[in-house]
Amino acid sequence: MKNPLVVFALGALLFALAPSYSSAQAKPPVPELINQGLNAYAQSGLNTALQIWLQNSLLDRDTLLRGELAALKRADAAYGLFESGEVMRVAVITPRVTRVYLVMYYERAPIWAWFDLYRTRSGNQVISDVFFSPKVQVILPAELIAQ
Repeated sequence: MKNPLVVFALGALLFALAPSYSSAQAKPPVPELINQGLNAYAQSGLNTALQIWLQNSLLDRDTLLRGELAALKRADAAYGLFESGEVMRVAVITPRVTRVYLVMYYERAPIWAWFDLYRTRSGNQVISDVFFSPKVQVILPAELIAQ
């Protein structure tokens, strides 16, 4: 006969692990477009990353260069070289719209960002909006900061 205490302990352990396992399994994948741009930025610089990120995008490059992308150029100048990026959350807003929250690591400080991606009918993903800030509270949702 099995010890009821052992059975109870094993059941409690499985119950405690089940939510974290199932939520880890349900996590949406990081869009390849984001990873490609981050890798290009680290290996070849900002201009190469921009070519990848803005391919087929309808974002106005002139407006973007004056605003958001100027923040990255300032980061390059003030924070040192870009080293890597880390996706913190992929939020599926609709079946075709996704927001990706990430931190971009430079030599001396991070920059926080979000990218909105749109999946076209043909299945291609394009960046529909982007925002960068040195202030975490401007980019990340409060519940992500509190974790």
